[in-house]
Amino acid sequence: MKNLLNIKVLIIALSLLILGSCRTRTTRSALKHGEILKTNLDSFDKNREKLSSKLVESLETAGNALQAENPDIPEVSKDFEKEWRSIMSRYNKLKGDFENIGNSSNAYFEELNGLSNNINNEDLKRDELAKNKELERKWQKTFVEADKAINKVTTVLKSGNDFHMVLVASSIRQKLEQNVTELNNIASQAKVLLADLEVFSQAGRDLVEGRS
Repeated sequence: MKNLLNIKVLIIALSLLILGSCRTRTTRSALKHGEILKTNLDSFDKNREKLSSKLVESLETAGNALQAENPDIPEVSKDFEKEWRSIMSRYNKLKGDFENIGNSSNAYFEELNGLSNNINNEDLKRDELAKNKELERKWQKTFVEADKAINKVTTVLKSGNDFHMVLVASSIRQKLEQNVTELNNIASQAKVLLADLEVFSQAGRDLVEGRS
C-alpha cells in the first residue's frame, strides 16, 4: 500500500514536471517567434527608410538637373540609371522582408494562441483568445494596407523605368517640359506611398511590444 502511494506521488510529481517543462518550452517558443517578427520588422523598416531616401532624392535630383539651363541629358540619364539600379535592389529586399514579416507574424499568433490555450480557467482562456483574435484582426488589416502600398510602389518604380526610357529618347529630342512634370508626379506618389509603409512599420512595432 505504501509502495502504491509512493508510485502515485511519483507519477504526480513527474506529471507536474512534464507539464511545467512543456509550458516553459511554449513560453520560450512564443518569445522566440516574437523576436523573429521584431527582427524582420527592423530589417523591413531599415530598408524602407533607405528606399525612401534614395527613391525620392533620385527623382528630385533628376528633375532639378533637367530644369537647369542647357542640361546634359545623357549625363542625367546615366546618373539616374545608376541610382535606379540601387533603388531596385532595395525594393527587392523590401519585398523579401515583407514576405518574412507575413510568415513570422502567422507563427507569432500561433504561439500566442498556444499560450492562451494552456490556461486552465475556461473563462480566462476564452477572454485571452478573444483578445488574440481582435489583435490579429487589426494586424491583418494593417498588413493588407501595407501590401497595397507596396504594390503601388511597384507601379511607381515601373513609371520610373518608363521615365528613364523617355529620358534616353529625350537626349535626342531635347523636349524636357513634359518629362519634368511626369517626374515630379512620380516623386509625389512615392512620398505618399512610403509614408503609408512607415505607418505599417509602427503598427508592427506596436504588435511585438504588446501595444494595441
